[in-house]
Amino acid sequence: MTVTTPRLQLLTREEACERLRLSRSTLDYLVATGQVPYVRLGKRNVRFREDRLQAWLEGRENVPYQRGKGKRD
Repeated sequence: MTVTTPRLQLLTREEACERLRLSRSTLDYLVATGQVPYVRLGKRNVRFREDRLQAWLEGRENVPYQRGKGKRD
């Protein structure tokens, strides 16, 4: 009996932007503030696990808006 594991799907920034329907700058902000799960590959390369991105998105339902830290009114 052979056990096959599902293939790990890593998304580039552009692919993640398409899936989430976000601009690149918004995704970069979410990465910089640690709000979205990501994997860093080296100094500049960032990838997103499709399964974790989907779980994160599902967990964001009905979350109230909060301004970022350090913002003034």
